[in-house]
Amino acid sequence: MKKLLAMAAFLVLSASQAISDVTEKTGSEFVFARVQFNMDRRWIFETAEAPWHHDYPFSEDLFLTMVREVTGIHTSREAYQIVQLDSPEIFKYPWLYISEPGFFSLNDKEITNFREYLNRGGFVVCDDFRGRDLEVLRVAMQKVLPGQEMFRLNVSHPLFHSFYDIESIVMEPPYYDARFLGGKPEFWGLNDERGRLVMVANQNNDLGEFLEALDHGEKPLQWSALSVRLMINYLVYATTH
Repeated sequence: MKKLLAMAAFLVLSASQAISDVTEKTGSEFVFARVQFNMDRRWIFETAEAPWHHDYPFSEDLFLTMVREVTGIHTSREAYQIVQLDSPEIFKYPWLYISEPGFFSLNDKEITNFREYLNRGGFVVCDDFRGRDLEVLRVAMQKVLPGQEMFRLNVSHPLFHSFYDIESIVMEPPYYDARFLGGKPEFWGLNDERGRLVMVANQNNDLGEFLEALDHGEKPLQWSALSVRLMINYLVYATTH
């Protein structure tokens, strides 16, 4: 807990607005919506936990706490929800989080509903995937938004300067496994046909893992702090563009 408090203090000092400057409100202005999607069956043999469920709800808890403390956005650590990609429920949430998109096996209804969500102005964060999983995600998104290609993001993109002014996105992953294939963290984006960024994807990375581990002191503070900043930037960018 001491690490969490120290982290909050550090981020508050570097933020443009602190929660103490904001009038107390009721209800949540932001809900962390995590997507439960259709998957191929290989996950059964690889892990006892469904990949879309990884780090739930501990990454949500930490992220929502930080959002409340440093941005002035009124939310609470309990403001999270699991939603299905083929459900109209996703249209309630302008920001979606997807864990392990390398296990995507989307059906036609999910593809159609996801396309409509993005076309209406939604934004999605894909996290916790590595190696060849990027190609699985690329193929899936070609079905969702035909003709739109994923592209490598660099630190000059406004996404990385929407709240925190992030000077470098070079970082180490929270762990390595067989799927990394020697890769380092990369950040990928997808625009819609109007040129609006609708997705950011954290390749060879797991920001949710960094968030979950932060309060336990299990990961380097340098990369955990950067992960918090990145995720907050994603939220602020999504809600202002």
